[in-house]
Amino acid sequence: MKKLKRILIFLAVLVLAFPFLPARAEKNTGVVRVLLTRLNLADRLEITLDGSYTLNGLSFQRGSRLTAQLADGTIFVYYEGMSFDAGKELTLVRHAVNSGKENGLRFSGAYELHPGDLVLSVRDGKLRAVLHAPVEEYLLGVVPYEMSDSYPLEALKAQAVAARTYVLRRADANKKQDYDVVDNTNDQAYYGVKKEHDNAAKAVRETAGLCGIYKGSLADCYYSASNGGQTELPSHVWSKGNDGCFAMTDDPYDLENKESVVKSAFFPKFMVSNEELGGLKDTILSLLSESVEALGYDGDMEQIRVTGVENAEVSSPMFQDSPSKVMTLFRLSLRVSARRLVEPDDEEDISIFSYPIVTTPEPRKTEKKEVWSDPQPLPQALTVSLDLFPLVEKALGLSINAGSNEIMSVRETDKGFFLESRRYGHGVGMSQRGAQRMAGAYQWTYRQILRFYYPGMELKKTEYSFTMPPAVASRFLSTPAPAASPTPRPTLMPVSATPGPGQYLVRVSNIGVNSYLNLREQPNTQATVLRQLYFGQDLLVIKELGEWLMVRTDDAEGYVMEQFVSKVSDK
Repeated sequence: MKKLKRILIFLAVLVLAFPFLPARAEKNTGVVRVLLTRLNLADRLEITLDGSYTLNGLSFQRGSRLTAQLADGTIFVYYEGMSFDAGKELTLVRHAVNSGKENGLRFSGAYELHPGDLVLSVRDGKLRAVLHAPVEEYLLGVVPYEMSDSYPLEALKAQAVAARTYVLRRADANKKQDYDVVDNTNDQAYYGVKKEHDNAAKAVRETAGLCGIYKGSLADCYYSASNGGQTELPSHVWSKGNDGCFAMTDDPYDLENKESVVKSAFFPKFMVSNEELGGLKDTILSLLSESVEALGYDGDMEQIRVTGVENAEVSSPMFQDSPSKVMTLFRLSLRVSARRLVEPDDEEDISIFSYPIVTTPEPRKTEKKEVWSDPQPLPQALTVSLDLFPLVEKALGLSINAGSNEIMSVRETDKGFFLESRRYGHGVGMSQRGAQRMAGAYQWTYRQILRFYYPGMELKKTEYSFTMPPAVASRFLSTPAPAASPTPRPTLMPVSATPGPGQYLVRVSNIGVNSYLNLREQPNTQATVLRQLYFGQDLLVIKELGEWLMVRTDDAEGYVMEQFVSKVSDK
């Protein structure tokens, strides 16, 4: 009995000594299923196996190239003269390799590596590709695209933790479907892995497994490019659920960052013509018309002149449950000039030396002619109130997002008033521009950044249960021919043709050195991608089509956007 009592006392002491000892985190599989929408698949996919892979028990050497072709609802796989019917679904399984070697897939000759298993299936008459990637390798293809690899390391670490938490929570929620996330901004931008992204890789590695936890579960780690100077609440954006670990907070770091997106419209204090009202001219003149008439002036919109702006302001918060800076009204106090009706003098002067006036019994009445003065300044400024969304936003080109959630503010200068629009994205959670500023200018750590944007969240390390299939035995990879060696980066296509009349050469230059430009089948962003063109690729311009160019190389022809190329000098 005494022994039992001593044990109980000992356990009680342990509890008092370590009252906040966290429970061991539950193991996660550590695999995320990514629907690869960027491949724009139809009925064909070229796959390079830059790693160790098997398909239905068949082993392939590093560098092997397969073609998956859809025909009559069935996937056929072609490899070095051989082909087989894979049915309606196939899985390329990745195996372990010696450390330091690439181990993934490349698609259609692109440079980016996609580490993981690949499940190809048929959906709605097209090929459908889902990559099953270990989350830490998946993040290597997310972090440097959600944030630039040139960002400060601590900002990239904050991004890695947020992206890891987000995708693991999505994986928990989507177990009943065949993918967890898509590879575009509907979830997180995933482009595959480039070994040049050293900073992002370091950020992922040094935060490995670290996730945000709120009330014992993975947190909703939302983030966006720029919040415009104030973090937003989830309940304002998605109109459901609670606000969890988030708070509405002013963000001076996002506001300070010169890379944060800002659009503006200018209203001068002294105006030469109504045209300076821009896209709001007709709306403002229509609103002024009634007020001008009530003061005894001509309400004809064509005759009203706005001569300047005395004041401009935004007001009426969209949300009344918080100190929200998202306003709904734009007010302008305007100096206005308008015509007045001049009453003619009805009396006629008669001389005593004039001839006698002959009268008729019934004189004919003549219609009075209206006489207007020149435009005169009204004695007081007139105020007009305009809805910011969607009226002002669209009329002045201030829209940044698809929704109406920009933060509008007015900045006064000596010459006039700037109506400025900020916020790129939903504004909930971490601002990437804010994190960049915090880490760069103020040397904040990633933990400080995360604490600012997710004040109710704590950090815990997640363990993964996933293990990769063992390496394929070397005897299954023997071959009488030397193994293929993949090209680290596709070579540029030749352009040997001499430019004809109206033709000229351009070079892909206005993109990142390690990025690419899509060559499309038609001159629009929804058209099929024919090839990926890399930095430095020369192109022969055949025809100009507005913002698009019809271009050609010795191997391909299609369309590119003019803004991403520059003209090659005659030299």
